[in-house]
Amino acid sequence: MQSVIPNARLGIVYAVIAQVLWGCFPIYVNALRVVAPFDFVAHRAVWSFCLLVNLVLISNWYPRLGLPSKEEVSWGLSSRKTILIYALAAVLISTNWLAFVWSVMNDHAIDASLGYYICPLIVVLLGVIFLREKLSKLKWLAVACATVGVGYTTFSEGTLLWVSIAIAGSFGFYGLIKKQAPLSALAGLTFETGVLFLPALGYLIWRACTSGIAFSDYPWWVYILIIGSGAATIMPLAFYATAVKHLPLSTVGFLQYIGPTIQFFIGVFLFNEAMDYIRLTGFIFVWIGVVIFMIPPRNSTKPTG
Repeated sequence: MQSVIPNARLGIVYAVIAQVLWGCFPIYVNALRVVAPFDFVAHRAVWSFCLLVNLVLISNWYPRLGLPSKEEVSWGLSSRKTILIYALAAVLISTNWLAFVWSVMNDHAIDASLGYYICPLIVVLLGVIFLREKLSKLKWLAVACATVGVGYTTFSEGTLLWVSIAIAGSFGFYGLIKKQAPLSALAGLTFETGVLFLPALGYLIWRACTSGIAFSDYPWWVYILIIGSGAATIMPLAFYATAVKHLPLSTVGFLQYIGPTIQFFIGVFLFNEAMDYIRLTGFIFVWIGVVIFMIPPRNSTKPTG
């Protein structure tokens, strides 16, 4: 497959869009609290795959749209390494979905937010360890500030539970896998959701036969949101998968603070969650780190006369 030519500006735009969409996603999840977390995650996988399959079919009629083609998908199926990469990505992203949805639906939104604050630190660390990305002293200072903020909040409130670790670890390694994935963003997502499709569909059929829940038990808008969960899932993942192909993993990691920060404000001003001094202090340290990280490096090249 043809390699992607990195475009840092485009990568930053895509990464920010992905984080804004993810930051607003708790509103979507909160509206579907009547649906069990496992059911919602299964629906996300099924409807995401159905949407992506249709996009592959559309690409045959409108190839200029840049959608995943049958040829690209067929190429992926011919490579065991590609299949293994996306199977692993599917396991990681489904773990992340389940941990996040469970936390929001069971009033553990603070633990979910904490997990996403920890996640960028893991992403930066993975970039340094596995991809040999180098950080300047200024950026190491940014990492230190963010670590202080996350650590202070974690140990002061004692909220470092399994859900926070699951969210941070699964998405951190997901970013590492996507950095090395050979297919385009949407084609790769087609593979990932394809891996999850049959198990998720089988689970939903089993639930329909054993739970005793009828179609008339939910309002009509719930079904619209369930079907729309496919698009709500694919859009930020597609932007994120594209961003990691254009940016160093360490940069993607720090941009990930945008999402949990939006979740923070939604929790305070929309969900009326309490904002104590501990959370506020940790928040300030994290954003000091983000500001430091985004400072452009000095140009060491002297002008020639």
